[in-house]
Amino acid sequence: MLCAMLVLFSGCSKDEDDTPSSASLAASTVNCNATSNRIITRGAVGSAYAATIAFADGVQWCSFESNTTVASGVVGQDLLLTLEENTSERYRTAEITVTFANGYSTVLQMWQMPAASASEQNYQRSWGEQPAYRQGNNYIYKTYYTTLTSTSKYLTGGVRRNYSICFDAANRVSLWVAYPLHGCYTTPYAGRSNAWSYDPNVQLPVIEQSQQANVVSTYGTGDARGHQCPSADRYNTTATNEMTFYATNIMPQNYDFNGGSWVRLENMIRNWAPTSVTTMRYDTLFVVTGAHLTGRTITDRSGKKVGYPSQCWKVLLKQKRGLNENRQIWEFSADELQAIGFIFDNATSSADVKLLDAACSVEEVERLTGFTFFDNLDPAVAAEVKSREPDVTQWPGLAIN
Repeated sequence: MLCAMLVLFSGCSKDEDDTPSSASLAASTVNCNATSNRIITRGAVGSAYAATIAFADGVQWCSFESNTTVASGVVGQDLLLTLEENTSERYRTAEITVTFANGYSTVLQMWQMPAASASEQNYQRSWGEQPAYRQGNNYIYKTYYTTLTSTSKYLTGGVRRNYSICFDAANRVSLWVAYPLHGCYTTPYAGRSNAWSYDPNVQLPVIEQSQQANVVSTYGTGDARGHQCPSADRYNTTATNEMTFYATNIMPQNYDFNGGSWVRLENMIRNWAPTSVTTMRYDTLFVVTGAHLTGRTITDRSGKKVGYPSQCWKVLLKQKRGLNENRQIWEFSADELQAIGFIFDNATSSADVKLLDAACSVEEVERLTGFTFFDNLDPAVAAEVKSREPDVTQWPGLAIN
């Protein structure tokens, strides 16, 4: 087959040789249950190219037609890939070398995400905001779904995820809450429900009321009931907003801090998010908010011990300003993405902290918490994006708030 390809290439014209060529994958990272992908080529239409697949561990899990790892094609016609579902708990990768008739060659890397283990049955790996799964004896992972009202062809409705949690049942507080932020969640303005409640467990898995803090009134300690997914980020419907008042989305926060720098950051994040068509700068802002526990507890009005965060933090990921492309977040390269982290002491001293002073790399939040963020990015892309110090040009207003 390779000999035939060489013969095919020998007949190409000089005009074809001088035409710039390129190749890309429709998706460089695919889900564990994906069964197809394709190679997209550009250049002189009709000119020939060859493609070969190699596997890092030698195990074939994708192929071209007829289960081959070598194929030929012509520019202008996509070359289809057939994938096997990934039932393992490890990422796997394939390298595809594409060589054009004019001599240009490029190597494409395709990643397939791991499958969920039995313990991860309530965990969704493919969402851009989801941290990596971490086993914990008292951890309960749960996603709350809601039905949104459509307001335009850009801000569509239907069943959507509201937010996901990693709930520490022993401390009665979520260690993190992850959620997407987009205009479809914030408009129309249904308003703040103030529907403080236990999770009613109309969605699975069940989190027993005894495992949740009593937030129905107040903690009774003078501390604020701090939202992790903010109420104002979920104004599309009353039911959507009510979920943000579940005890599983609330953490104890110093009262002055909660009403100071924390709320200023929440307001700033909504300014950064694509919350309307007129301000659309990119598709979705991915947010994770969390509580870092170091052993301190408070006692709620029901006499239950509740973990008290020593630090409260956030991490954000977005496409760079100006991009608005219909691609999954894991299909972007490192230079197309921006991430930022924030760490605050949960104390009165943080009430007037400048947001820039609390800003840090996402890598720094990982060191504090032990969680791994944006696990659905290509590992090399994730490492680069998370290591960067905050770029104030990508987060307007950060330097002055």
